Amino acid sequence: MRTDRATAAAAVLVTAAAALLLTGCGSGGGDPADKAAERPTAAVTVSAGAPATTPAGASAGPPGTAPATEAPGSAADAPKVPGPQLTPPGGGSFTKQQKTYLSGRVPRGTDPVAILEGGQEICDRLTRTSQVDKAAAASAIITGDISMSGASAAVSALCPDQQPVIDAARRGFGDGTFTVAATSAPGTSVTPGRYRAPHPSPSCNWRVTGANGATLTSGGAARLTVPAAARGITSSGCYAWLAAGGT
Repeated sequence: MRTDRATAAAAVLVTAAAALLLTGCGSGGGDPADKAAERPTAAVTVSAGAPATTPAGASAGPPGTAPATEAPGSAADAPKVPGPQLTPPGGGSFTKQQKTYLSGRVPRGTDPVAILEGGQEICDRLTRTSQVDKAAAASAIITGDISMSGASAAVSALCPDQQPVIDAARRGFGDGTFTVAATSAPGTSVTPGRYRAPHPSPSCNWRVTGANGATLTSGGAARLTVPAAARGITSSGCYAWLAAGGT
């Protein structure tokens, strides 16, 4: 379970360029359907083949905070518009990719263009950041600055070229305490192997434990190896760990 979410966003604020790219488009955490349901419907025309624009000032909360759990009755639980009925309010049509992203994601009474903008915002952030620092893009997902669910949906339908970033994030983990298992589970367990922290703080430290909590190895370097005999790992101030040799 993660124990230091408040400082997680610093993983992607290492260079001025990466910081600008990560924050300039607003936060990508949470589900665009929930955001769109909170604001009035806008009559926006999206012509076939035209990408949605990024909404100005969009924000889902402070960087590094985890997306809020969706409560019963939220936009996620509301009846969705059937795929064949998905059209821009001002006329025109959506592209095949856009329809794929919107399918099953647009609550009735919500502007589908607003939902589409949320997905495109995530793609814009990942694309611009990965052009400068792919590790920073993956770290933004690991730390929760961009939700994994939101990023996965957007990348799959709207920007598949960013799939390597998603894959790298899935193999990594952030600060906190985790068990070591044969299969990783985000926020719970990590797999044995070699990892690197691309943007650690000066206070980065970690400890790998074995049976009965005995320390197998510990340190403050930005690289660590989790052996097969490990049973747990705790990290603090390192922000995000990526599998060595990955993005």
